[in-house]
Amino acid sequence: MIILDGTALAATRLPALRARAQALAAARGRAPLLGILGFADASGKVPHVAPKLRAAEACGIEVEVVAVPPGATLADALVAIERLRVTPGLDGLFVQFPYPDPAWGDAIEALIPPTLDVDVMAPREVERFFADSNALPPVTVSAALALVDDAQLRLEEREGVVVAEPSPFAEMFREAFARRGARMHPLVAPQAAADDARVQAASLVIVAAGVPGVVDARRLAAGAIAIDVGYFNPAARGDIANVDAARHVGAVVPVPGGIGPMTISALLERVIRFAERDSA
Repeated sequence: MIILDGTALAATRLPALRARAQALAAARGRAPLLGILGFADASGKVPHVAPKLRAAEACGIEVEVVAVPPGATLADALVAIERLRVTPGLDGLFVQFPYPDPAWGDAIEALIPPTLDVDVMAPREVERFFADSNALPPVTVSAALALVDDAQLRLEEREGVVVAEPSPFAEMFREAFARRGARMHPLVAPQAAADDARVQAASLVIVAAGVPGVVDARRLAAGAIAIDVGYFNPAARGDIANVDAARHVGAVVPVPGGIGPMTISALLERVIRFAERDSA
């Protein structure tokens, strides 16, 4: 079994990202700037942001975080993103999940300007992704593809499934891998994944359910590529269980240490890319 190590790959990408950020700072007199809208927990901290801040500092990217406090309303969150998106010099805007209420997503994401939408969240950018085969995917999808490419794993002709609740994000994951040659089946609902024959027979399994252990690696096909996207789960538990007991699997993106650090790397690269585009 090949372990696709996101921590190691992100570290190897850092020098080149830092060089690009430094070149931008020298050329235009300011570092790339990422805005993050987050939602504070009871302690006042925004979950999952600290690793992004550390990585951005190492890369030479500045970050402006706007934290929506506990107990805030959707109206408060909309005011916050309006304030963030007009920040002078902003190169990219990222919304940190989870939302206090999933129903807030559509209203918040609709306010992300296309020129700042580094994670393909706004409805217009989602539509553009499906219409344009050259459009960039969400950063987590870019992270997964980078890990597969680094290991020189072929996707052509693989039978693929995505285990996830229906969403634009899940469908973009599916579409991005189909564009790379995998034969992607329709989404598999998390509650059906344990006994789904397509999951057990697939040679490419992407699990983005947010449900710890929803897929048992021991029941996956020999030689399969298994990509665990469940990095928001409690105690860093992945969506794929029993990986250590599934030596027959061909390659695994684990949790922790897989998709999470590479998603951060992909996010920082995307901010730099947007800044380079605007400086050209």
